[in-house]
Amino acid sequence: MRDHLKISYVEGGAKTLIIVAIVALLFSGALGCSGCERSAAGEEFEAGFNADIFSFAVSADPQTLDPGRMSGAPEGRIAFNVFEGLMAPGPTTEDLDDPTDVVVPGVAESYDISDDGRTYTFHLRDNARWSNGDPVTARDFELSWKRILTPDFPGDYVQLLYVLENGEAYSQGEIEDWSKVGVKSIDDRTLEVTLGQPTPYFPELVAFYTFYPVPVAVVEEHGTRWTRPQNIVGNGAYKLTEYRPQRDMLLEKNEYYWDADNVSIDKARARIIEDTNAVVNAYRTGMLHYSGASLPVAQIAALMTHPDYFTEPMLGTYYLRFNVSDESNPLSDTKVRRALAMAIDRRSLVEETMNNLYEVAYGYVPPMAMWESTADSPEYSPSEARELLAEAGYPEGEGFPEFEYLYNTDENHKLIAEAVQAMWERNLGIRVTLVNKEWRTYLQDVSTVNYDIARAGWIGDYNDPSTFLQKWETDDGNNNTGWSDEEYDELMDRARAEPDPDQRLKQLQKAEEIVMERGPIIPIYYYTNNILVSRHLQGFKPHNRDIHLLKYMSFADPSETDAAGE
Repeated sequence: MRDHLKISYVEGGAKTLIIVAIVALLFSGALGCSGCERSAAGEEFEAGFNADIFSFAVSADPQTLDPGRMSGAPEGRIAFNVFEGLMAPGPTTEDLDDPTDVVVPGVAESYDISDDGRTYTFHLRDNARWSNGDPVTARDFELSWKRILTPDFPGDYVQLLYVLENGEAYSQGEIEDWSKVGVKSIDDRTLEVTLGQPTPYFPELVAFYTFYPVPVAVVEEHGTRWTRPQNIVGNGAYKLTEYRPQRDMLLEKNEYYWDADNVSIDKARARIIEDTNAVVNAYRTGMLHYSGASLPVAQIAALMTHPDYFTEPMLGTYYLRFNVSDESNPLSDTKVRRALAMAIDRRSLVEETMNNLYEVAYGYVPPMAMWESTADSPEYSPSEARELLAEAGYPEGEGFPEFEYLYNTDENHKLIAEAVQAMWERNLGIRVTLVNKEWRTYLQDVSTVNYDIARAGWIGDYNDPSTFLQKWETDDGNNNTGWSDEEYDELMDRARAEPDPDQRLKQLQKAEEIVMERGPIIPIYYYTNNILVSRHLQGFKPHNRDIHLLKYMSFADPSETDAAGE
């Protein structure tokens, strides 16, 4: 998920014990959260004292509110509350020792898996309702998935549905008979899904917004306007009742939601604030109960001892991406890209620019259980970088054209951009122009490959290396670089079809080696999430994908909450 949102078990057919052990390690050790406890002292200011209802910030206007088309964090934060899949993200990823706890029942109250691990039969709740009161049926899911797999559907995540038997063939127009695709509504409450191969993390996929149902009749009636507040119909715990672009969105409890009796917060306001310094100011002045986006580095030192300060590990990587679609551009030369990578002092960026808040990335895939990177990550070496640049025909940067570095509005992105700009000029003699654009325009430029170099972030959509590596396949909707490598694509295809977990991981390791050696990226650091959230808010727990559903939250009596927020 673009962080900059767009969930892992290791595939292995029926090797359930192996999967359980891996996930136990994943959540009990590799992604443990000893730093998630709140501080007990610091500058005092009370969250939300100027807010009439629960309020939180999102970093930009959503690019879209259509779950089938979205791929970013601002829109995802809304979608996870307004819609719901067969399964739903659980309240936390910390200290879990059972893979079924990663996600919890959503529209489906239960499911069965065939012995070969390829067929899932989901049993839907009889009280699942759309926000207009109509029942949510298995047919709604089938039609919604068919909509996304219809050839030329404009979604970045279409490939996620390729796990369905014949899903890719239908999407590519190779078959036209929908009945051959592995999804069938047996009756209103029974959905049968057949996969092309066993995919043990499939329950996590159906908890992701691309797999959410949409009211197809409403979509057909209103077209692209179906997501406007006066038209939108969802099936989540909340409904969108008001949207003022560049200002806020109002969410109100969905009275038809199947678990409405256990939803405590009746109304919530998502305030749209691009500037993270402005987010901190809004929090200090009581306009917010939850900061939403991660805090600006320059302000964190003064906030770390505040009882509302909260940090959690993230399954994500911050990186730079190259446009390599034009072979005449120097950036399409592997030697140039490696020179640029070796001219960046990532340790300095993390320790000095980012105040040690993150972990230096030596690979693209972030740390996770049962994963060990074997990639040859370029070390900081200005002298070797200059040699490579000279071999590419640009000694000391002579003759190298000035290019642009695109980033979206955010104080932390600006700090990184300025530091990298200085390193490239100092170490290579290359001049770079920084270009700052607001979220929607930034996404449009990236999607149309209208940039030279762009900052990027990726938060895993599920807890498996493939969620990071699939996006660099030739036809993936999130590639957006023009990069294509036949050997890489073959490795990813083999990994998908590999039933042995160890062999599968080896294929993925080789794929990461390729993307680090000759791919279109420079990893910078692995994320943590550093935020402010009211010490009186209960149910807000660590989540390695920054998914915090409002339905899990409630307010405690401040008189019963001590200074540490416990």
